[in-house]
Amino acid sequence: MDMDKLKQWMEIAKNMHGGDFWENIFDQEFAQQFVNDQPFKSPFRGNGDKSNDEEKILRTFPLIDVIEGEKEVTVLIELPGVKKEDIQLGLSGNVLSIKGSSLPLHPSIKPSYSERYYGEFQRAITLPDSVSSNELRAKFWNGILFVSYPRTFKVGEIIPID
Repeated sequence: MDMDKLKQWMEIAKNMHGGDFWENIFDQEFAQQFVNDQPFKSPFRGNGDKSNDEEKILRTFPLIDVIEGEKEVTVLIELPGVKKEDIQLGLSGNVLSIKGSSLPLHPSIKPSYSERYYGEFQRAITLPDSVSSNELRAKFWNGILFVSYPRTFKVGEIIPID
């Protein structure tokens, strides 16, 4: 590496960003102060109060994909670490509901840091079609719940106009 070119580049950056930019980058005390002033907090394991981030996660857990094909609709529901026995599915009109609980792998050990969600969850998923519960098929495989149903396009009745 050519040190003269590096020094020239650093001088240009210093002029563009202000005089103390590079000193702060390489100053260990400044970096430590920054780390101490803004401690990292997991959105799930904080002081016990639900933060806005945790409430947002609760509204979007579990993560889903809805795949609309011409002949079938499939909903993929991501449930890492959740057992099939801890999941309940329901259907009301065209709203598929899922609820259950996600338990830690080692309940007696409290992690020092965690991004995974543990606890009760519930989510409502609006399906693109009206469907009856007997048309739904559900399969749980590798932490993903596959819920699918065949698409049927019904031709409406023609109403005569007087």
